[in-house]
Formats: sequence, structure tokens, C-alpha cells
Amino acid sequence: MAFMEKALVVYTNEQFALLEKVHTFALTHNIKLIDVPLDEFLETPGMFSDQADHVVAFVTDQTAHQLIDIAKTLNLSLGFIPLVQGGPLATWFKLPKDQDQAIRLAFEDDPEALDILRCNNEVVLGSVTIGNTPFVNQRSSTWLRREQSPWRFALYWLALLWRSIRNLFTISVFPVTISTDKKELQTAISGMVAIENDIHSAAARLLDTTISVQDNRVSCVAIAPKSVIQYLEFLFGSLLRRRNQRKLPSCIGYIKTKRLTLKANQPMRLVLDGRMRKTDSVELEMYPRAVRINMSDEYHDFHEPIDDNKDTMRVDNLPQNEERISMITRHLPLFTHALEEDFKELFLQVRDSAVAHPHYLALMILSSIVATLGLFLNSTAVIIGAMVLAPLMAPIVAVAMGLLRSDRSLTLQSLKTIGIGVVLGLFVSALLAILVPVKELTPEIAGRLQPTLLDLGVAIACGIAGAYAYARASVMRSLPGVAIAVALVPPLCVAGIGLGWTNLSMIWGAGLLLATNLIGIAGAAALTFLVLGYAPVQRARKGLILTMASVVVIAIPLAFAFASIYQNYRIERDISQFEFVYNQQPIQFSNIEVNARRNAIYVRADSIGTQPLDDASMRALKEELETRWNREVTLEIGFRYRL
Repeated sequence: MAFMEKALVVYTNEQFALLEKVHTFALTHNIKLIDVPLDEFLETPGMFSDQADHVVAFVTDQTAHQLIDIAKTLNLSLGFIPLVQGGPLATWFKLPKDQDQAIRLAFEDDPEALDILRCNNEVVLGSVTIGNTPFVNQRSSTWLRREQSPWRFALYWLALLWRSIRNLFTISVFPVTISTDKKELQTAISGMVAIENDIHSAAARLLDTTISVQDNRVSCVAIAPKSVIQYLEFLFGSLLRRRNQRKLPSCIGYIKTKRLTLKANQPMRLVLDGRMRKTDSVELEMYPRAVRINMSDEYHDFHEPIDDNKDTMRVDNLPQNEERISMITRHLPLFTHALEEDFKELFLQVRDSAVAHPHYLALMILSSIVATLGLFLNSTAVIIGAMVLAPLMAPIVAVAMGLLRSDRSLTLQSLKTIGIGVVLGLFVSALLAILVPVKELTPEIAGRLQPTLLDLGVAIACGIAGAYAYARASVMRSLPGVAIAVALVPPLCVAGIGLGWTNLSMIWGAGLLLATNLIGIAGAAALTFLVLGYAPVQRARKGLILTMASVVVIAIPLAFAFASIYQNYRIERDISQFEFVYNQQPIQFSNIEVNARRNAIYVRADSIGTQPLDDASMRALKEELETRWNREVTLEIGFRYRL
């Protein structure tokens, strides 16, 4: 490899030992050196430009920017000897860690022309950060390069995550105008990162494409959360994101261009390779092949020059609607708000669902007939068919939307449609209960007479699924599954059968289950629509208060029912594990049924043994159980023979 015949050596007063090493190398290879102190060279570089056209400099990350700027202006070539091993400059430029190799590389007569990025007329080697850039700032990038310990890596990310979450409700989004040579964009961002040589940074990890430092373009990552929830999603997604993962995060835009201007109506925090600035206007410009620098073979292998003459504008995730920009710049909402144009089609669909069309009435009658007959037949398959036919889910979702958006007409129309469906179902099932001579309480009927908090949980989950299916056309096909899970028509028909049989306990139990499903679905659907952004919290407040109050009211009897069932379960388990000795023979019990009241417990069970219990043993068992449970016990004991 040939070396320069003549070179300026720019040094600092603290590096005489290194300077002596450089002179030894130059003497060995017949290189003429002109020593220049760094301060003197930076102050009057023009005085030395005619003495040599190659500069070998002892550099830190801070002084390299100034030397590159001078070299570009005076058309000098550069060779760098880094004073900080493993620092950002050495990492970006792939400079040798061995000092002798670094000296040798600095004097080689093979400089390579590199692209240079300038921001507001200052040279940028690594990256530029503008505004608030969680997880993608230069500090995190530098730390991740230097720290290799897994536990320190985890602690750092946790600390950074905690700081970001702590500032959740203070994060600000500001309106900006982004201009390139070919396009101007009005949007709002919380921050932006422009990447030059720092292509392994956290910001670069967010992209689904490979960045080249020698492509005549600067790559910019714009962060634009539309809500606090989307910001949180971005934070956690950044932790789990894999390199070159397909699809940009939902609040990230990507621009690759030769020249970019960003203007704001307020001062922005600007960091240029660690140098802090504040400005309301940022101009980024790439100068292709502007400075010649001696680079290592490793750098050549990793960064192949590419002449890319095409700009990239992937800005669909950036807010561009004036209404949204105005909304999020005033105050970042908790949930992303859907604009009128975003849900116009959905709202028309929901409003249509609130009307009792003839097909709604027909399906309501048919599903009630099928469900009632399935209950009498004790056929699960028939009852599932009725659930699929039932059209009640649509007006319930419409009620949720009406409550959320404080739309009185939509809410009342939906409630009217639900009322018509309920009356039809009660009438059809009551009529069939009168006409069908069977008066047996089948297991399918009995299973819908004691609703608990678990049923409310099912209704809430189905309400979330139903609202999400309506909001996302791609999952509308899942609605039949939601209808099956929530089972609206069967409890309605059980209440109708109770009405036909004039059985008040049936009417109460099944009616409570029906009310649980209706209120649970409506409340959960309203919350889901709120999270999906179909109304601001202020507008939805009254409707949410009403739905939450209804859920609390319906939960009270369900909680008592759940407590009663749990108490019965505990007593049944106690009896199943209880052994009673009769005539020196242990007696066990099966087919246990318990009905626990406040002052008494009613127990029905079968004893298993070689002979039935007599009066004396029954009294002894009753006394032992009363002592055990401290309540009066009524026994009804059958007998199963065991040989």
C-alpha cells in the first residue's frame, strides 16, 4: 500500500507521545510531516492548506466535525487517529482499535469520498434528534454500543421505559411543516431522528428497510403518536421489535431524501451528535461524496456506495388531517380519536342496525321458535342454531355507540328495536310453552336460571369482541361465534317459558341472565368503541357513567348468587370428603345436592354401603353435620348398595 508523501499532522498538547509515534512511522516511510497544533489549525486553516493537501488528525468525537467541515471547504483529504477507542466515531467509521494500525491507515494514499450531512450548516456524523424521541435518542444508541452485559442492558431499558412512562401525560406533539424537493407536508410530531452513519441505532431498528450511509440520501424517522395509548404501544413495541421487521410501527413515518426542511411555530430541542441546540427551523442537506477520508477495509466491505436518486416518502402513519392535527397538538388524548371520515361507513351500518326491519322481526320469531323447542328437547345443537339466527347483537352494539356518542335518537331507536325483539321472543316462547304439553324442567332450562358474575364476565368479553368485529370489517365473519358465546335468545325464551307456566322464579332467574347479557354487552362495547377512538372521553362521559352504573346494579344480585353457589359448592365438597361410620362400616355419599340458606342447609344425597341408614343413624348424622356447620340441617338420604 502506498502512503502520502506529505501531510499536515494536527495534534493536541497532551498527545506528544502519540506524536512521537507518528513521526517514527513517517520517518520509516519517507513521509514529510508538518506539525500544527489543533487550536491553531482550527483558527486559521487556510494558512496551512497550501503546505499539504492531506491532514492526519488526532481526533475526539467532538473535533472530528470541525475538521471534516474544514476539509470539505478547502478540499483536503483526512486521516483520523481516534483518541477514544470504541467511541462513536471509531464505531461509525470502522477505525482500527490498534493504534499502530490506525496510524498506518491515516497515512495511506487511498482516501474515499464520503457523503456528508449538514444540519443548519453544521456537520453531522451520526444522527440528529429533534424534539422528544423516546428509545431512539443518541444516548440510548451510544450506551447500547458500549454496554454488553445482559443484566445492565435489561436495567437500562427498564429505566428508560420507566422515564418514558412517567412522562406519559406530559408528552407534547407540535405542528410542523416538512418540505423536500418534491413534496410539502403539514403534520404534527413529537420528534424526529435523522440518521447518517449511526445505522445501528435504536431509530434504525424501527425501520423495515436497510439504511446505507453512502446513498446520497439522509434517512429520517418521524415519531407521531395520536394518543397516549398509541405512545405506550410504541414504547413496548420498540422493546420487542426485531431488526428489519416488516411494517412500520403505527406512529412512525419514514422519509429518505437529499434535502429536508422542518419548520415549527415553537422552538424545538435539537441534538447534533450530542451538541444541544434550540431552533424553530431545521434544514438537513446531504452533500454527496463531499469529503475524502481514509477508511478501513472493514468500512468498505460494510458500506458499498450506492447512487440512489429516488426519494422515499412513507408518511401514511403521520397525522395529516387538519382536525386531527389541531386535536392532538392541543392535548394528546388518552385514546386515538377516529375522525368522522374514518367511521362514516361504520356509523351508517350501526344506525341501520338500530332499526327493526322486517328481516329483523322474522329472524327474531324464527330464532325464538328454534330456541324454545331446543330447550324442551334438551338439545344443545338446536339451541346453538337459534343463537346464530338471533339478530339481537346488532341493536345492542348500536345502543353502545349511541351512549358513547351521546346520540339520543340512535340510543332510543336501538332500545326500541331491542324491546320489540324481547317482546316477540317472550310472546313466541310463552305461546309454545302453553301449546306444548311437556312441563319438564330440562337441564338446558335449569342451566339458565341461576346467573352469576361469571355470566357477566362472558357478556363483557362478548361485548368487546362484538364491537371490535363491527369496527374492523376484516373480522366481521367472527360475529356468529360472538353470538353463540353470549347466548341472548335462550335466556329470553326460558323467561318466556316461565311466563307461559306462570313460574315467577323462572321469570326472575332467566330475566336476570338476559339483563346481564344486554347490559354487559352494551357496556363493554361502549368501552371498546371508546378505546378505538370513536368518541372523545368528554363526549362519552354521560353514556359511560350510565352504562357503568347499570353494570354495578346488575352485578349486585349476581354477586349474591355467585356467593350462594360457591357456598353450596364448598358444602358439597365437604360432604363428598366426609366419612360417616355406621355399624363399624364407613359410609360415603354421592349425587350430592345442597341448598344453603341463611339459617338452614338442605342436603339431598345417596349413601353408599351394604345397608341403608336407619332412624338412629340419620339422627346421629344430622347432629354431626349441624355441629360441623353450626346450622340446622335437613337431610334427604337415598341408598346405593355396595357389595
